[in-house]
Amino acid sequence: MGKPCAVFWDIENIDVPKGQSVTSIVNLIRSTIIKPYNLNEIFFFCTCDVHRLPKSVGQSLTKLDVDIVQAYNGVKDSADIKILDLMRKFVAVAGQDCTIILLSGDADYYGTLSDLKKLHNVSIHLIRLANSFSPKLEEISDYTFLLNNG
Repeated sequence: MGKPCAVFWDIENIDVPKGQSVTSIVNLIRSTIIKPYNLNEIFFFCTCDVHRLPKSVGQSLTKLDVDIVQAYNGVKDSADIKILDLMRKFVAVAGQDCTIILLSGDADYYGTLSDLKKLHNVSIHLIRLANSFSPKLEEISDYTFLLNNG
């Protein structure tokens, strides 16, 4: 059994790219990151305002065993705050040497990820878009993957 990992998709920061589907993105993560890096998927979260999530996207995520987590309606950065909380809880459960896979380019994650890396030896796999990302996030990630937007 591989290292425990959790996927955190900030779908408000990285939406499903044009020409791709939720299924293709989730399967791509599982086939090109989780399986080849010998990781054991414990959680796969997609955080957003569920009231704004298109029904077809929500249904696809549910069919793929992705947990949709409600961010607080109308509160700025609520998805980020929720993901940061879920990351801390995951590391508390999984322990040292676990892996976080983050789909986002948002610099708001830098401080917490940096702390988790230093304190718990967490490996960070960053999935980002070409023109929308924080260089600080890329600095602390162990692996960076580029999601083709369109």
